[in-house]
Amino acid sequence: MPYADRIKPTQDSIGTYLDNLKNKKYQIPTFQREVVWEEDNVKKLWDSIYKFYPIGSILVWKTSVKLQNYRNIGGHDISDDKDRSEYQYILDGQQRTTSLLTSLYGGSIEGREDFDPALYIDITISEENDNTYKKRFLFWNDIDDKDGSIKRNIPRRKKYEKNLIVKLNDVKENA
Repeated sequence: MPYADRIKPTQDSIGTYLDNLKNKKYQIPTFQREVVWEEDNVKKLWDSIYKFYPIGSILVWKTSVKLQNYRNIGGHDISDDKDRSEYQYILDGQQRTTSLLTSLYGGSIEGREDFDPALYIDITISEENDNTYKKRFLFWNDIDDKDGSIKRNIPRRKKYEKNLIVKLNDVKENA
């Protein structure tokens, strides 16, 4: 096969991409760095998706070579020990992939055991200036503080109880 024919862009929806990831069709090679994105990066990613901004591409390498790979991503097991004729490794886009996966399906972030990465959306936020993502996209600790010391969370907790703040995965499941 000529080299020019080996590079092919494909276009999948985020849902299809994440379903393929959960079905163990993609692997993360161990030479990839650990997850370093902070909460604000995740919110900005979803804000870009919400506003239909480009979020960049994910570089996937299809090869017959079996590499050592991570067993999980964001607490989700993606390991696949089956021998195959073709493997697919995520070479660029691991931070976005981890953020998308854990935002929708929850999970865990290594070194942050007390943090729930599942994302919620406040459906009452309608303005679209550059900082509304901070109010529109929320993690559970933005909604309900454990020790009751953050009074600003009380209105958000009430919105959550009225289903005005919903889990992002619930939006995906009902779309």
